Amino acid sequence: MKRQHWIDFLRGICMMAILLDHTEIYYTGGNVINYHLYVADALVIFFFLSGYLFLKPGDFSLRHKALSVLKTIIIPYFIFTAVTAIPKALAHGTTLSVCDISQYILTGQASWFVAALAVAELLFAFIIKWAKGNQWMITVGSVFAFVMSIWLAKGPQPYLWQLDNAMQAILFLCLGYLYHVHENQLNRLVTSSVSLVILGIALVGIKVAVLQYHVSLLIWPIHISNYFVFLIDAVICILFMTNLCKRIGHHPLIEWTGAHSIVYYFLCGGVPLLTSRLLDYLHFAYQGSYYQVGITFLLVYLLTTLITWLIYRYIPFVTGRK
Repeated sequence: MKRQHWIDFLRGICMMAILLDHTEIYYTGGNVINYHLYVADALVIFFFLSGYLFLKPGDFSLRHKALSVLKTIIIPYFIFTAVTAIPKALAHGTTLSVCDISQYILTGQASWFVAALAVAELLFAFIIKWAKGNQWMITVGSVFAFVMSIWLAKGPQPYLWQLDNAMQAILFLCLGYLYHVHENQLNRLVTSSVSLVILGIALVGIKVAVLQYHVSLLIWPIHISNYFVFLIDAVICILFMTNLCKRIGHHPLIEWTGAHSIVYYFLCGGVPLLTSRLLDYLHFAYQGSYYQVGITFLLVYLLTTLITWLIYRYIPFVTGRK
């Protein structure tokens, strides 16, 4: 399938949103911009795009998909989390034994999003195979998984390999898959300027409601106070951002970020943490002015991009690429 620039562009925007969130947390000690305004949306869109990419020409191969997940998600997870485990522990000032670190990695706790994505993609692949491509059965299986995630969220979190988040993510993988199947029809409905404006107004309205009524959209650990609002917010944001990015031209740097977002995600905790510590040492600690966050975020983004480029340039095998 020919690479579509809007997918990388949208993933790049979402990855920058996650980097901003981590930059705020480590530099200011919390979220300056309310988490519920954008972070959950960025993560949901990642799952949606993964589901979109499930649909490829030819018959679906469970074996091929499982090998792809192993090669491009699970193996990089073990490599990156193992390499960064000790430096992260030292940076956080915690003392962990090799046994503790190993257990943390092996149980899928070292990077919740990547672990959940791997499990969600494998389970969704099984659903497609079980349903034999029938869209109604795929939808039913995905909705059942989402309902299970609500039930699991009431138990002790986190689960082994983030099972609760994986079950939740399956629904958004399904939405991405179905969107791709019916993309031509949907394009005729929601790609006009009027539709985009309506979606934008609706998105602003739902965000106002989220703030006014203090709705929690926290998806790790799962703490969603209103699932109806959560789903409406997710669907509107997905449609708005997807069709907005389709209308915007090429932006090479952001698209490059999106195309290499898996490595960015592995770095999105460590680089903001170390950058914030360095700026504190240089007497540029946060003093309440958001321009400082902007400067810090720019440094974090450029440094993360440089490290990511070096990884893909010199040791691409750690990402599952030749």
